Amino acid sequence: MPIRAAFSLATVLLLSATLVGAASAQDADDPVVATVNGEAIYRSEVVEAIENLPAQYQQVPVDVLIPAIAEQVAIGRLIEREAEAAGLGDDPDVLMRLALARTNILQQAWIDSQVAERMTDEAVAAAYGEFLEANPPEEEINARHILVETEDEAAALVEDLDGGADFGALAREHSIGPSGAAGGELGWFRRGQMVEPFGEVAFALTPGAYTSEPVETQFGWHVIILDDRRLVEPPPLGEMREQLETQLTQGFIQAIIEDVRAAADIQLVDEEEPSAPQDELETETTPADQPTEPPGSP
Repeated sequence: MPIRAAFSLATVLLLSATLVGAASAQDADDPVVATVNGEAIYRSEVVEAIENLPAQYQQVPVDVLIPAIAEQVAIGRLIEREAEAAGLGDDPDVLMRLALARTNILQQAWIDSQVAERMTDEAVAAAYGEFLEANPPEEEINARHILVETEDEAAALVEDLDGGADFGALAREHSIGPSGAAGGELGWFRRGQMVEPFGEVAFALTPGAYTSEPVETQFGWHVIILDDRRLVEPPPLGEMREQLETQLTQGFIQAIIEDVRAAADIQLVDEEEPSAPQDELETETTPADQPTEPPGSP
């Protein structure tokens, strides 16, 4: 399916809305990529529109998307011109929506500026330091195992190992676990990632050693051998920066809102039910000129 076929009218309008009022300093690095009724559409406008597309389109090279998106931007501009020609630019509802959009944009722009002021290298470094404290280097081990149904089977395998048998060959021949075909390979894992007491026993071994007694879990009986162990260091700051900045941004926005709120006097007014006019509350009386019947009259 051609790329342009994937864009709906809603996408066109989104692109148009994204680019309304866009201004760009044009130079040799910002060529015209399309025209609509003689009016230029620049590469920078199209790239901005691409950056606002859904995530699945971000995997496509920009140069591949430009022709299709340039056409959509052109269509969006035509729709904008039609709306202006129809007088919708002066429509009260449209003006109200534009005013709301302006308010939202101003609010977001100010929040962004405040976040940018606080997002210093020192703030990111401090956040990384807190991450390191909460995530110290963690030990991993690389182990293999043989899983059988009974303790006697497992004990016999231990005897075979004591006699010099190859662990991988025994696993491929006897293990009923899914790793048996791979010689019992479990790969690298950390504490808490394996069922107990398997994990505890495996971490207690030294590299090259195997369990002298079978280990029982809910899956059966295991013979375990430890191949290696290592310390896994946390990711470096460069790899963590984007995640840290996202976390910091959330905290900054909350603090900014709290600061603005604390510096203002906001009074919430309770809306009470309007009281009924006094003359509606008075008890109706019999007109003076209407005779009344005496008590006890039939």
